[in-house]
Formats: sequence, structure tokens, C-alpha cells
Amino acid sequence: MTTTRISQITAKRIPFTAFQALWVPGTTRICSLGSNDAGLGVIQVHALTSIPTAPYASPSAPTTASPPSSQHRPKLVIQYETEKKTQLKSATFRASARSSTLPHLLAGDFEGRVGLWDLSRTEVPVSIFKAHEDVVNCMDGAGSLSGRPEFITGCRDGTVRLWDIRQNHKETLGAPSPLSDMSLKKGRQGHEVWCVALGRPGSDTEAAGSDAGDLLVAAGYDNGDVRVMDIRVGRAIFETNLKHGVCAVEFDKRQGKAGKLVATTLEGMMYSFDMFDGQFPETSRATQEAVTVQSGDDSTLWQARHIPQRPDIVAVTDGGGQIFL
Repeated sequence: MTTTRISQITAKRIPFTAFQALWVPGTTRICSLGSNDAGLGVIQVHALTSIPTAPYASPSAPTTASPPSSQHRPKLVIQYETEKKTQLKSATFRASARSSTLPHLLAGDFEGRVGLWDLSRTEVPVSIFKAHEDVVNCMDGAGSLSGRPEFITGCRDGTVRLWDIRQNHKETLGAPSPLSDMSLKKGRQGHEVWCVALGRPGSDTEAAGSDAGDLLVAAGYDNGDVRVMDIRVGRAIFETNLKHGVCAVEFDKRQGKAGKLVATTLEGMMYSFDMFDGQFPETSRATQEAVTVQSGDDSTLWQARHIPQRPDIVAVTDGGGQIFL
């Protein structure tokens, strides 16, 4: 294994449990959200700034000597902070259309609601609605895939739903209907949805947004299930079980057809599934590779993220604070 040195630019301790930390697209700001010890939801935005450091002066140096040029060190400086009555669990900026110059934050809370937030005015959400009956564990947006402001949510109660951000999401008007409900059929035991991801089937040369239903939805569950659903056909096109809870799923590409699906688990395993023409082969014959990334008490692989410019490279983080490429 090749050892790659990853240098820390800066660090900032935050006084709450952060369930999400996201780059604000097109900026040098980081948005984190979660809950504090008082059971309140928290949203914080930090800016990465360059702070000049005091030049070094030798005690024995003459006072007339010219000081050395100042060096700069990056620092995270808090810009916005707000507390909410309900703890926040999941978030994404990907629901905004690609043409959006200032994307809004979409966040799910512990009461099953999804709110749209303007980070420059976090006193009240732009809109909020009841999406599920339990905690919104995870979400992903289709804005960077199709150009349409759609997003997927996964809930503790096992439901997976697709929404359009342009719907009139006002609590006073009642909950809107999802564009698609991909929950398990009645009678089947529902397991907690821990992660969801969106991808695109079809050809690399197809125009983005050419088909309103041209989306793939991947979901990982606490019992080890992985399901991939095709919105066009309205059913699951791939199902398997990885034996341990699935913490992260992600398609390799945000532009063009998806070629692989990666999933990580509680027991330090990373799985890669091959796709052909944006589709899986027969479920029983899906090409699968499994890699043991980590083992031991800190073996949980919490996240897997592909490098946008090099989708063949994936970064994985574990419970011990390590990053693997």
C-alpha cells in the first residue's frame, strides 16, 4: 500500500455534535450542522481566511533592523451561527440547479421535516415541510446531475422518497406529495435507511435533463441491504446484502452515466459494483469487488467520496479519523 501524506491546513473545534460538514459550493466556506447538549439544532458557517502572523523578532536584534516579511496561515472564522428547536441530521447543497450562483442548504431534522435555508438569513427557513414520520437520516440532490432541483431523502422508518424543491413546501398547506416513493412493499420488514445517493443511467453523450425520470437511486440500510432503483421503470434493478450496516453509498460520476457504485460498512469493508451502460447486469451476476480497508474498534467506514476529476479514485474515512485513498 502506498502511503500518501495528507497535510492538515487548519482545524476548528466546534461545541456540538456535527452530523454533516459540507463545503458551500463556489466559496471557501464550510457549513456544519447537528445538535448540541441542550438538544437543539445548530447551523454554523465558517470561512477559510488567511490571517497574517506576527513577524518573528529576535530579542538580541537591533530595533532598526527590518522585520522579515509576514507569513500567512489559514484559519476558520465563524460567520453565521443559529440554533433551532429541532436537532438537524442530514443536509445537501446538491438540490440547487447547476445555474444557481448562491445555492441554498437543504436540511432534514429529527422530526421528519425538510427545510430550505438561505445561509445569509438563517432566522427562519425559506420553506419547510413534513417529508417523513421519523428522523431524516440522509439525502442527496439531483441539481448537479440533471439541472433540475430534485432531491432524495431516506428515513429511519425505512422510507425513501424523491421530491422537487419547486413544490410549494409550506407547512400551513400540508405536506406535498413526493415525485416517487421507493419504500419497501407493505408486509416486508422495514429497515432503517442510513444512506442514499443519486446517479444517472444512459449514455455520456445524453443531454443533462433530457428525461425527467432519468435518475438512479441507491439506498443503504442498517441490516446490510443495498438497493438501486431506476426512476424510469419505477422498481429496484439491483438488490444485495452486505451482512453489515451500510454507512455510505455513492455512484462514481456526477456527470454522464454511472459506471460503478461504491458502498462501505460498519465492519471496515468497501464494496465496488460494476455497471454497464448505466445499468447493472443481472442481479445475481453483478460484478462485485470487496476490500478490507480497516479492522478493529475504529473500523466503521463512515463516508466514501469519488474525486470528481478522477472518478476511479475514491476517498474513504474511518471511525479512527483516518482517510484512505
